[in-house]
Amino acid sequence: MLQIAVCEDEQADRDNLTGILKPLLDKYTEEYRITNFTSGGELLQSDDRFHLIFMDIMMEGRNGIETGQELYSRNHSAKIIYTTNFGQYCMDAVNTVHAFAFLEKPVSAEALEEQLQAFLRQYQKEEVRLEFRNVSYEENGVLSEKPILLLPTDTILYFEYIKAKKKVKIVTENMVYEYPDAISGLEERMQPYGFEISCRGILVNLCNVAKIKGYEIILKDGGTVPLSQKRVSQFKKMLNEYIHNMDEHNGV
Repeated sequence: MLQIAVCEDEQADRDNLTGILKPLLDKYTEEYRITNFTSGGELLQSDDRFHLIFMDIMMEGRNGIETGQELYSRNHSAKIIYTTNFGQYCMDAVNTVHAFAFLEKPVSAEALEEQLQAFLRQYQKEEVRLEFRNVSYEENGVLSEKPILLLPTDTILYFEYIKAKKKVKIVTENMVYEYPDAISGLEERMQPYGFEISCRGILVNLCNVAKIKGYEIILKDGGTVPLSQKRVSQFKKMLNEYIHNMDEHNGV
C-alpha cells in the first residue's frame, strides 16, 4: 500500500491539499492511505514508514527543514514534497533533505498532479508487483473474477489456505481475494519478499506486522492472525532479521 503523510499546521491548507490529492490518487493508484499530521514533532512520533510526504516548511516548533532532516536520516527512500511560500528555504531543503519537489501555496491541482505523476513513475519502478491467476473477489455484494491480478507485495497482509476449496485467500487492507494454489508452493515463492508462516496455512507479510503479543500477531491495520506456539521463536527471529535488513537498506 502507498503510504502518504500530509504534515501541515494550517487546517485550510491541509484540507485543500488532501481534497486535491484524493481524487488524483483514485485516478492513478489502487490502494493508498493518507495520514494527516499537524506538526513535525507529531510526524516524527509515527512508526509508519511513508513513501511520500507532503510537508509545510514554516511550522511552529520543528520546521519542515528540521523535520525533513530527521526523516531523511531514518529513511533515505522517503520522498518529501515541500509546500511553501518561502522560496529562500528551497536550497536548504535540496542540500540537506534531498527534497523531491516544491509546491507553491495555495497548491493547485495542476502542479500537484504533475509532481504526483513523477513520483508514481519512480515508485512503480521500485515496487515489486506479483501476478496471481484466476482470482475471484466480492465487491459491493457482487462476485467478480479476474484472469490476472497484479498486487504490490506491501499491500498484502497475509495469505490463508482454504482447505475445503483448495484455494488461497489473499488478504489486503481493503479487499479479500481467492485463487487456486497450494500453501507449500506459495511459501517458497513468497520467501524472498519477506513472508513467513505464522501457523499452519497462514503466511504473513513481515512488513505489515506491528507487534507480537503472546500467540497473536497484530498487523499494522489493527487486524490479527494466530501465531502457533512452536513457531514463535522462528517467526520472531525472521521478523527481527527483516527489520534489520530494511534499516540497513534505508540507511538507518
